Amino acid sequence: MEIERIQDLQKPDLFEKFKTQLHRDFELCGFADEAPQINSNNLEHVFQEVLKSVMIIEKKSSTSLQNLLYRIDITELQIKKEAVDYPKKNFQQILVELIVKRILQKVILKQQYSK
Repeated sequence: MEIERIQDLQKPDLFEKFKTQLHRDFELCGFADEAPQINSNNLEHVFQEVLKSVMIIEKKSSTSLQNLLYRIDITELQIKKEAVDYPKKNFQQILVELIVKRILQKVILKQQYSK
């Protein structure tokens, strides 16, 4: 999924579904309090809020972060591939981009198959 798909967050209906799915995934891993507080569909805001949440969870425990990534459905292979493809990005930036892309992908797929 490329940047064009991320731009779909600008659509109000997809943005609301994105926020709901993101919060649900965090909550199901026991991180309701750490879930990103997203109140704008500005992409920079979305990335910053997800980054804050990832950093809080990472500080608590790497196992907790692994559980979240598993719940969202992000594999080690995806993380390694992104790290190789974008060596200037740090680990947290890679995770945040993968999380946003995967949650958006889930929302779009649900929408397509619910029609």
